[in-house]
Amino acid sequence: MNDFLKYFIIGILFWVVVDYSTAFNPNFQVWLSYMPEIWLFYIGYPLMFAYLIYKKMWDARKIFYSMLIAAFVVEVVLSHNALLYTLPIMLVMIPIAVCIYGFITFVPEWIVENRVIENKKSTILFTFVWVIVSILSFVTRTNSG
Repeated sequence: MNDFLKYFIIGILFWVVVDYSTAFNPNFQVWLSYMPEIWLFYIGYPLMFAYLIYKKMWDARKIFYSMLIAAFVVEVVLSHNALLYTLPIMLVMIPIAVCIYGFITFVPEWIVENRVIENKKSTILFTFVWVIVSILSFVTRTNSG
């Protein structure tokens, strides 16, 4: 299997797990209510980045800037995530969003290219932020109703 396809498959898995755990958990029925349209994100984002990384051969800097633009489009333009454009909470949430998007953008690449150990500090940071956000989302949604 080529690297483009590996990244694409791993990217989809990351998107589904990360999105469900941070945005919907434990509200499975709410998550299902966004089907099938939500698969545009789950397929489109990894497809776009697989193309940029493995076909266009973009370096990490270009991928990072593209990730920021994609995160802005997904979170602010399409999802209207007020936490990312409302002061003062945005001062905390923007770095968290960068870590979450770094997790779903870069870690699949590092897995495909066997560079997780080489990028262990970033991988640990991204994973830690994702786990904490997932736990907080679960606790908040469980306690709210």
